[in-house]
Amino acid sequence: MLLQFAIEQRLGHGFEEDAQRLAFRPLGMTDSSLHWQDRFAGRLADGWQVDGTAILHDRRDNVRVAGSMDTTIADMAKFASALVTGVGLSQASHQAMLAPQLPITTATQFPTLQSEVPQARRVAGLAAGLGVVVFDGPQGRGFYKGGHDDQTGNVMVCLRQGQRCVVLLGNDVRAERAFPAIVKAVLGDTGVPWQWEYGIQQP
Repeated sequence: MLLQFAIEQRLGHGFEEDAQRLAFRPLGMTDSSLHWQDRFAGRLADGWQVDGTAILHDRRDNVRVAGSMDTTIADMAKFASALVTGVGLSQASHQAMLAPQLPITTATQFPTLQSEVPQARRVAGLAAGLGVVVFDGPQGRGFYKGGHDDQTGNVMVCLRQGQRCVVLLGNDVRAERAFPAIVKAVLGDTGVPWQWEYGIQQP
């Protein structure tokens, strides 16, 4: 959110404008926006909390790049495909995004602001890329990006070798429990650090 603020201050306009111009429109992501649009109303999915309580879809008016995007599985598949292949990016930018930029030194992702753990307890090869988490697994280098709130759970997992990806969007945060098995069924053993991501063991 701080990076979003800095970019918007430097450019003098909101982030949605650039997201549409630089990513969504060029990739044909016609059903994606960083703020609520009334044209989505007939196709939205309400959510389910961890206790099974239904909750109405959050129609966010303010852009929050860390989690306000409305999209579809088809649009996210286009995004994943572009990201793993580098469509729309220079070779240097593509390599930088998917390269380890900063080692991840905590035992789990949450809670935030954890102390570093000793080297022996860190996930080998786990690092922050630019906007994605980078890992090394049995099939080589991969990257992923997850996200959730009280009623949704989503993840994109991609392998550089073969340029293969899986995108999962769930309107029930409890769906995250099934993500490791689904990813493994589609991509095989990837090495995604599920323990670090969710605090659960990889199946």
